[in-house]
Amino acid sequence: MTLFNFSAGPAALPRPVRERLAEALKADAQGTPSVAEISHRGPRFAAIAEELIARLRSLTGVGETQEVLLLHGGANLQFAWLPMNLAAGGTAAYVLTGHWGEKALAEAERAGRPEVVASSKDGGYVDLPALGPLPADCAYLHYTGNETIHGVQYMTPPEVNVPLAADLSSEFLSRPYPYSEIDFAYAGAQKNLGIAGLTVVLVRRDLFERIPDGLPKYLDYRTWASSDSMYNTPCTLAWYVALEVLRWIEQMGGLAVLGERNSARAGCLYAAIDKSDFWSNPVARRCRSVMNVPFFPADERLTMPAVAAAEAAGLMGLKGHRALGGLRASLYNALDDDAVENLIDFLGEFERTRA
Repeated sequence: MTLFNFSAGPAALPRPVRERLAEALKADAQGTPSVAEISHRGPRFAAIAEELIARLRSLTGVGETQEVLLLHGGANLQFAWLPMNLAAGGTAAYVLTGHWGEKALAEAERAGRPEVVASSKDGGYVDLPALGPLPADCAYLHYTGNETIHGVQYMTPPEVNVPLAADLSSEFLSRPYPYSEIDFAYAGAQKNLGIAGLTVVLVRRDLFERIPDGLPKYLDYRTWASSDSMYNTPCTLAWYVALEVLRWIEQMGGLAVLGERNSARAGCLYAAIDKSDFWSNPVARRCRSVMNVPFFPADERLTMPAVAAAEAAGLMGLKGHRALGGLRASLYNALDDDAVENLIDFLGEFERTRA
């Protein structure tokens, strides 16, 4: 039986990447150090780092006015790191479209006094809210490009005249995106870029002028920019896997090809849900996520039986997040092409036998 991995993250790796990773970690009779055992200061890893940065720049289209940082800690650390560095002397504005926007706001509140300028919380996070007035001293506007739990996505970034800060973790490198126009963007690698342990930050270099002196060196973006993201030992294996994923993306045809493929797969799944009298998705059609599709049975008591039946059919990782319930299919780049077809067939069969 073929298994299909719909996990929201850590997510599936492309099969060719898994094969190259297995080869890179394989022991030989001579005891040659694997890619996970070499010094991050040595020439072998230096070549990996150089190519990784170059390919990230090429795929995202960012120029030399933006710094590419490879950091630790995931999005959760960026929730606090960003306001500590870039909100000093100003008010950070936040848009709330789901669970992760709430978490980003909570950390910003520890670092200062952010202001919520738009929220769809009262409506259950099923649509994008209208943007309210920005603070006169607005340091930046933060938004979550794609909410992995609630399945709400911005098709294009908000249009404002202040710096934009974006959590792009679950949609990074899934489609063409104006990365060069986003002043500060961050993304954990474990969705579309590899394995956990690496966080990519794209930041406009002139924003470094806002960073207050006196921060702990580790929590000052300038420290990482001046040390080529190696202020301490990086997660070398995550860097290597990310490089292999970037090579795979280019072999697949680049972001334009992946974007069309991802949209088509999501469209098929949404169409199947919409025509069902048993399954439902509450998100407004204009902002339905291409990456994460939450859906619910007509009788919530059938949620866990559906998850169990899906796993028995080889459809893994469909249990919804505990904050929302239901089921959720994550359709990241590495998902096999026929996974959605198998999922649609399963949904129809489960409805026929259990509705």
